[in-house]
Amino acid sequence: MAARGKGADALLDLAIETLKAEINPALPADKRYAAAMLANALEIARREVEAAEDAHELTLLDYFYEDGDGTLKQLASDLRKGEISEVGHPDIRERLRAHLVAELKIRNPRFLRSRGVKG
Repeated sequence: MAARGKGADALLDLAIETLKAEINPALPADKRYAAAMLANALEIARREVEAAEDAHELTLLDYFYEDGDGTLKQLASDLRKGEISEVGHPDIRERLRAHLVAELKIRNPRFLRSRGVKG
């Protein structure tokens, strides 16, 4: 079983593949439908997580670059070089913070709660 991608996507792939290949076949026949429904729910959840991540990332990138022209790697490079700064983008810190919080809501909500951030 090969998990594609990284992070949440890989974890969901692993969970779905394990459920389908190892757990479901070992269940009694009357429980297999429920296991198939769980695998389907995990696949839906993965798509929702991907959509939320993509939407927030695109909103951030669209602020700094023409639609579709930027990447997070490019943004990081441009920030390090000083090509993007608070001079031209006075709310840059708030936008980057919002992006970080959105990522942490998905990847580490416990960390946010430990810092008093609702999520």
